[in-house]
Amino acid sequence: MSRQQRTDTYTRWAVIASGEGGGRIASQFFNRRENPGVEDRILVMNTNRTDIRNTIDRLENNLGDSDSLGDHAMVFGSDEGAGNVFADGERLAEESIDEIIRSIRGVVPTADAFMHIATLGGGTGNGSIPYTIRTFKNGIDSDAYEPWMEDVIHAAIGVWPYEDEPPQQQFNAVCGLSRLLRMPDGTQNADMVLLGANTHIAQMGGDDDPHGHPNDVVNERLIEAFDLMISAGRETQGVIDVQDYVSVPSQIGAYHFTPAIATDMNANVYDIEYMFEKAAENAFVPMDVSTTKTAFAIVRVPRGLADDEDFSENAVNSAFESWKRERGIDAPGMSTVSIADGARGKVDVLLLLGGFDLEPLLDRSWDAFETHKTRLERGRRLGNASIAAEEMDRIEENLDEYIRFLEE
Repeated sequence: MSRQQRTDTYTRWAVIASGEGGGRIASQFFNRRENPGVEDRILVMNTNRTDIRNTIDRLENNLGDSDSLGDHAMVFGSDEGAGNVFADGERLAEESIDEIIRSIRGVVPTADAFMHIATLGGGTGNGSIPYTIRTFKNGIDSDAYEPWMEDVIHAAIGVWPYEDEPPQQQFNAVCGLSRLLRMPDGTQNADMVLLGANTHIAQMGGDDDPHGHPNDVVNERLIEAFDLMISAGRETQGVIDVQDYVSVPSQIGAYHFTPAIATDMNANVYDIEYMFEKAAENAFVPMDVSTTKTAFAIVRVPRGLADDEDFSENAVNSAFESWKRERGIDAPGMSTVSIADGARGKVDVLLLLGGFDLEPLLDRSWDAFETHKTRLERGRRLGNASIAAEEMDRIEENLDEYIRFLEE
């Protein structure tokens, strides 16, 4: 059955997370299993048995002991961990890809879109997620592969390491971004890449527990953004959904995004343009908003405001276009209003800002990338998997070409 033929208003997302960082983020989805956009279509995978056990323990602590939770977690690869080397993570995923596909099929009977999650500073997630996406898109020779998988849209969340993390993690992040964006032959890899920077998100703060770990703040923000993003595929005044998120950006060759959110905004105090501006102030990466090349806006309002003319589809679209003009943003995109059961008068706004200048983000890691690249050229190995000079050249060239295309 095609998406157009379906009678429900829900895109069926599945969450595929890899590595310890990705597992921490994905664990929070289990607290939202009543969400029909995701339900329990969640798989967490790792090369490290201790890390995957920790993930299951966190789930059991939050949700209670359940025999089924272990079905949503898998260990892959012949080595115990990837040692923060993305090439090892990719190698282990390659040797286990049939097992990975079987595990995905076991928890995902069908889906319209996958959200792949990895922290880009590590080895397992950063190595395996770009490879897994590439394998799906190129076609899989496996009896675990099913026809519905051919039409799945592949989005990815890539989380940049903290500024004070070691140079190896910064090097990994640059390589991970390039590999999420493009396959080795230079063609597009993920259909949509959502970027967040740990340090930048953690500095947003908010009303969180001051004694909590910064990762808790980061993970909660990422989940908030994703929840708002998929809410547009539910009950809406005008439909905007994952196909819209990927069609225009892919056509213009600008398919990296960052979320920007403002939540619990008082509709009796603020107008919608102000809400857009407050959201833009909370972009998940350092960026110049005016460099945005494609943009989407999702405004989630409580059911009690659904008939308010200030939050009609036309009013929101007009305000969004006005805000873009004020910001000097000449970018195609869409806006929509999503209806939710929530506190009366409280509005949530998500901006998805795409194709923006990546330099402010890359500046934080480029020196480390160049240093490690030079060491590899001199013959130094990183982990068990060697990274050939030509592979490093392709990684850098693919990223450079993507950035140059944006500048044209």
